[in-house]
Amino acid sequence: MSQVIKVLAVDDEDTVQSIVAAFLNRFLGEKGIECEIKTISDPVQGLFELSMNGDQYQAILLDVRLPKLTGDEIYNSLIHVNPSLLERVLFVTGYPDDLVERFPDLTLNVLQKPFRYHTFCEKLGEILKLD
Repeated sequence: MSQVIKVLAVDDEDTVQSIVAAFLNRFLGEKGIECEIKTISDPVQGLFELSMNGDQYQAILLDVRLPKLTGDEIYNSLIHVNPSLLERVLFVTGYPDDLVERFPDLTLNVLQKPFRYHTFCEKLGEILKLD
């Protein structure tokens, strides 16, 4: 039976969700790994999903600039609620400086928009600990 990796993507842009899903399926497919992707547009639902079921995801892709609740606020909640998830978070943002200002002492996984397939694979491979 093949390995299955579950990924949660919280992003309010359908285009980004589609690209992420396509890249994930291609990247993991090339490694013979099955991928289950759950995409959530509403950050409040995203935080709820992480609070209730966060442990089942091997990778969590978070947009930063979201309506109602930002990706860094979700991350900040995880620091308190489920810190074991932090190393699974990959911020996908066009504004990486927002994160540096918010978390100056933390080393974060950041994929800067717009991104290319190669960079996406590199970052995701680091989080999933794949060669």
